[in-house]
Amino acid sequence: MSHIVEAERNTPLIGKYDVVVCGGGPAGFVAAIASARRGARTLLVERYGILGGTATAGLMVEFGSIYDGEQIIVGGITHEFLHRMEDRGGAPIRDHDTHHRMIFDPETMITVCQEMVLDAGCEMLLHSWVADVVKEGDRVSGVIIESKSGRQAVRAGTVIDATGDGDVAARAGAPFTMGSPDDRKLQPVTLEIILGNVDSTRVTYNHHDLIPKIAEAKTAGEWPIPTDQLFSWGRVQKRGAPDEPTSAFFFLNATNALDVDGTSARSLTEAEIVTRRELDAMIAFLRRSAPGFENCYLHRTAAQVGIRETRRVDCDYTLTREDVLGARHFDDGVVPGRNSIDVHEVEGKAFEHEFLKAGTHYQIPYRCLLPKGIEGMLVAGRCLSADHRALGSVRVMVVCMPMGEAVGSAAAMAADLGVTPREVDTRGLRETIRGGGTVLL
Repeated sequence: MSHIVEAERNTPLIGKYDVVVCGGGPAGFVAAIASARRGARTLLVERYGILGGTATAGLMVEFGSIYDGEQIIVGGITHEFLHRMEDRGGAPIRDHDTHHRMIFDPETMITVCQEMVLDAGCEMLLHSWVADVVKEGDRVSGVIIESKSGRQAVRAGTVIDATGDGDVAARAGAPFTMGSPDDRKLQPVTLEIILGNVDSTRVTYNHHDLIPKIAEAKTAGEWPIPTDQLFSWGRVQKRGAPDEPTSAFFFLNATNALDVDGTSARSLTEAEIVTRRELDAMIAFLRRSAPGFENCYLHRTAAQVGIRETRRVDCDYTLTREDVLGARHFDDGVVPGRNSIDVHEVEGKAFEHEFLKAGTHYQIPYRCLLPKGIEGMLVAGRCLSADHRALGSVRVMVVCMPMGEAVGSAAAMAADLGVTPREVDTRGLRETIRGGGTVLL
């Protein structure tokens, strides 16, 4: 293929920071708060005009449990966030004294994320895309940003890749893995939606009851979606809206596109087209077959398809399925997790869970967040170092948010001590995280 030779240019330097966080999703916005609260001069770079990533732009509005069957294991910024959401009136916490689960209003999360980041003293740069890194030898010392303002550079003591896709780590030359070990195929992607005018008093919350009806609709050519079932649904309490259960809002996780590479613009474009084409048939099916959905309408679609996996950056340690199911703890464990392993079949028909034993949880070691061969960088979120199965547990918000706190805290410690993230004393980091109420045994 032919190519274009671009002219040499001088890229303006627009700032120097102790920490630059790339990506304002669940891991990124928490990382920025943790860093700034500990006194580091912090910049958060986000491609959308809002924070929250998959939760807000992607409308994945279901937050899982922080309870392992015996104790609440997550404290700190994540715990504070959950209660701020409830106080705002857009996210009633279920099982209040234990699980802290919720289905939340995305608009409430947008507001809470922004307030928490700004209150921490963190600077934000929205509508900006990290296009490349500044590198000196094996150390990342900044990033190149593209935006309406053109191409600009930012210097950083530590760069945190919270893009989900490991975009920044890949541009820095970090090794990575994608897909299942057998065929390298990736899990399907889903366009999340919110429906209006659902009679929640008539909804049977066990959506598996619809599986036989979906099979009939598929036979009749009325169900174009690869999956044989809905993945999840639930009522969304809109902040400030009257509590009218007969005309409620429901989120739905059900569309599916296969063989999508979330690191390819062409592949993502095709996924958007495919999943949006599935919506009319899916809503028509719900109106015919799902009690309470007879008069529903499409209220909102996500800004982009939800990606379950892309790059998993190779770091100093790779978390395994056996680590998760065996509830393994580590000397440098900095994030507790108890979410089940949830992996969607590449054929798109269904998904399977593997559960931890009640009363147990695993830990993510700090080494899973340090890219091999790269200094001055940390990763957080679903681009951490984990095998294909372990990723099915760690990719969710309830794990990604405390992961963000761990790397944000580590980056601030590195700035304060004048060391690289790899040189941070993990004993001190663990004590810092414990101080916020997170359980690290």
